[in-house]
Amino acid sequence: MKYIVVDNTEWTYPDLDFASYPTGALELQADTPRNTSVGFQVLLREVPEDAAPAIALEGVDGEVLELVPVYVEGNPGLTPENALPHFPERWGPYWIYDCVRTRGERLHPKDGVAGLYVLVRIPAGAAVGRLEGTLRVGELSIPIRLQVHRAVVPDETQLKFINGYNRRCVAQFHHLDPESPAFDAMDTAYLTMLRRMHQNMLYAPAAAVTELGDNRYAFDFAPLEAFINKTWNLGFRYYNLGGIGGRRSWKESTILVHGMPAMGYEAYRYMAQYLPALQDFLERHGWLEHCYLGIADEPNEANATEFRALAGIVRKLAPRIKLQDAMSYGPIHGALDVWIPLNSEYQEHREQIETFREGGDEIWHYVCCGPRLHGYINRFMDIPLLATRYLFWGNYAYDLKGYLHWAANSYQPGQDPFLQNNPEHHNADSMTILPPGDTHLIYPGEDGPWMSLRLEAQRESAEDYELLTMLARKDRAAADALCAQCFTSFNQVEYDPNRFKAVRTQLLEALD
Repeated sequence: MKYIVVDNTEWTYPDLDFASYPTGALELQADTPRNTSVGFQVLLREVPEDAAPAIALEGVDGEVLELVPVYVEGNPGLTPENALPHFPERWGPYWIYDCVRTRGERLHPKDGVAGLYVLVRIPAGAAVGRLEGTLRVGELSIPIRLQVHRAVVPDETQLKFINGYNRRCVAQFHHLDPESPAFDAMDTAYLTMLRRMHQNMLYAPAAAVTELGDNRYAFDFAPLEAFINKTWNLGFRYYNLGGIGGRRSWKESTILVHGMPAMGYEAYRYMAQYLPALQDFLERHGWLEHCYLGIADEPNEANATEFRALAGIVRKLAPRIKLQDAMSYGPIHGALDVWIPLNSEYQEHREQIETFREGGDEIWHYVCCGPRLHGYINRFMDIPLLATRYLFWGNYAYDLKGYLHWAANSYQPGQDPFLQNNPEHHNADSMTILPPGDTHLIYPGEDGPWMSLRLEAQRESAEDYELLTMLARKDRAAADALCAQCFTSFNQVEYDPNRFKAVRTQLLEALD
C-alpha cells in the first residue's frame, strides 16, 4: 500500500492523485494546544477489497477511525456565471470524504483507495514540548511528530451555539421506538457527539396542549422538563424553545399561532394562558436565563409589521423570557433581545445591526441553505473545509455571541445522506434544492452516529475562538492582527491551508 497524510483543514477525495493535496505529507505533524484532539486524514492506495491490516497507535493516546466517501450530486445555486475561486471547490457529481465511521476489522476501499481518520488526544496536563509516536498500518510505519504548546483549551466555550438536532430522524433511521431504552441510548450517543464539538444549545420540545373548549387550554411541560433534565446532565446549558408563531406563506403578512391568525382574539386567548404558564415553569426550575423563545422564524418584509406586533404581545404576557430569531435585515427593530442575522446580512448591514447593542441586545449570526453566493463562508461540502473552520473566527472578529444552524441531522424525506446531498426542502409555500451537507453534520451509521469532518471543523473552530479570546485578554492588538491574517470578513478568508496552519501556530506561540 502507498499512503499520504493530509491535514484536516482540506477535503480529500477517493479519485484525486496524492500530489493534489497542498498539505500532503508522509508524517502526522502539527502544532497543538492541550485539552484537545488533533485530527489527520491518511489516504491509502492499492488497498485490496478484503484488506484487514493491523492498525495501531504507538507512543501516543488516541484512536483510528475510517473515512467514508459520500456522494455529492451537484452544486445547486452555483453556475459557471456566478462561480468564484473555491466556490465551488469541485463541480458535482463526485465522491468526498466527509463521514468518519467506527473502524471494524476490515477496511472499505473505493476503487482501491481507503481513508483513515487519526485522532491524537492531548490531555490538559500533557507535557509542553515535542510528542512523538507512530501509526502502524500493516507493514507501514508512519511517524507522528507533534509540538505541544502551553495553551489549554477550556472545557466549555463562551459562545452559545446550536445545530438543530432531530430526534425523529434518529428514531426513523435507526428503526427505534422513541419510547424504548434502545432509543434513549441512541439519543444519548447523538447528543454526546454534539457535545464533542462544544455545542451547548438545543432546540427543546414544546408543551403538550389540551384544548378544554371555550378558548381554554391546559399545558403539560413534562416533555420539556424531561428533555432539559437529560441534556443538562450531558452538559448542554441553553435551549431554543422554538417560535410562538409560524408563517403560512412567504408572501403573506399573517403569522399563525397554534394554527390561528396571531392578531385574532382566539390566538390572544391561547397566548394569554400559555406564555405566563411557560414563564412560571421556567422560573420555578431555574431555567429562565437559559431559555430563549422565538416569535416566528425568518421574518421578511411581508410579515414584519405583524412580527413586531406579536413580539409586543409576547413581551406583555411573558416579559422575562428572552426573544431571539434567525432573520434577514428588515423593519423589525425593537422586536428581539437576541438578533441572529445571516452572516451575509450582518456583513451588508453591519452599521445598522450593530446599533441593536445599544439597548443591551446580543448579536449572533447564522447560516442555512444560504448565503450561497459571493464567497460567503458556510458549511457546505462543495466549498473549502476551511469555510466551516472560519465560522467562529467571525464570532471573534465581530464580537458575535452565538451561532445558529437549523440542522445537525435533519435528513429530508426520502434522503439517504450517504448518497443524496441535494434533497428537496419544503418551507411553507417554498421549495429549495439544498446545497450539499446543509441537512447534517452527523451521519446515521450502522452502529450509531458517525461524525463528519465538518463537525470536526466546527469543534476546532470553537477551540480557535477560545484561543483568540485568551490572547485578546493579554494582547488584543496581537489577537486581532492574527485573526485578520486569515479572516477579513465573512466573504474574505484565507483558503491556503498551509497559510492557515502557519497563522494558527503563531497564535499558539503567542500564547506560550
